[in-house]
Amino acid sequence: MYKRFFLYVALVFVLACTTKKIPGTDLSDTEGNRALLEMLDEFRRATEDKDIERIVRLLDESFADDGGTADMADDMEYANAREKLKERFSRISNVRLQMTFRKLERSKAQSDVYWVSYSYMLSFSLADKNMQDSDVKQMRVRKTKGDRWLILSGI
Repeated sequence: MYKRFFLYVALVFVLACTTKKIPGTDLSDTEGNRALLEMLDEFRRATEDKDIERIVRLLDESFADDGGTADMADDMEYANAREKLKERFSRISNVRLQMTFRKLERSKAQSDVYWVSYSYMLSFSLADKNMQDSDVKQMRVRKTKGDRWLILSGI
């Protein structure tokens, strides 16, 4: 009888200490983590809407992105983000972006900086041709006071 009682108490203790996860992720269900996923979804919706101002509001003032190439012509910084986004969006239509969160890792160098790994599928029309791209990507983000997340690179 005592064995069952202690087993029951141990089970209750283990279940009580288990961290609840956000469904579909391995993230603990916290306000900060929910805010991160909301920011990613806001970025996705703003991209589909080609809403430059909404995207720029998600960027940290130190934002810098090299586009994954050595070509400096596709580099984007906070200062030229509106111009670069306007240029890119002017060539495409019918934008659809699916993003699937994969992993969140804290930077070893900066405690408020994280790497977000995500997979995406992007479809759009370019000169009346339907195009599609998909890959796994990393976005660098900064967690600010009040659990607000801003993008440092990786769009």
